[in-house]
Amino acid sequence: MKVCFDTNVVIDIAGKTDWFLDSYASYDVALLRKFDTCITAASTTDIVYVLHRRGMSAKESNEQLPSLFFMFDVLDVTESDCRRAYENSIADYEDALIAECCARNGVDIIVTRNKKDFKTSPVPALTPQEFLDAYKPENVEYDMVELR
Repeated sequence: MKVCFDTNVVIDIAGKTDWFLDSYASYDVALLRKFDTCITAASTTDIVYVLHRRGMSAKESNEQLPSLFFMFDVLDVTESDCRRAYENSIADYEDALIAECCARNGVDIIVTRNKKDFKTSPVPALTPQEFLDAYKPENVEYDMVELR
């Protein structure tokens, strides 16, 4: 199975946001299940930009890229993806571009915190929690540990 992680879920992981646990756990479950994990090339610029705007220095946000390249396959975005996204009924162009890129690349599921934005996506979307509910092995549990 091929799973694309939306920009917001990757930002949760890299930026350790309030939604970190569910977002990271959904990524971890994808690895446990040996699913192919990916993001779109267009998402990489947004991820670096948002991490910088959320308080990382430009250097720190750029230094996230090698980890992302290790964690995810990066799907190319083509002119045809851009044209289809423009014509897509998804109101947010960024989400439409992810959806169209995923459809062209045979992605099975998009994991996103903004599921409603993907209502008309050609690829079904699940929230990180829905992904966990559907795919987490019964013997696996996740919980946050406070670091000192």
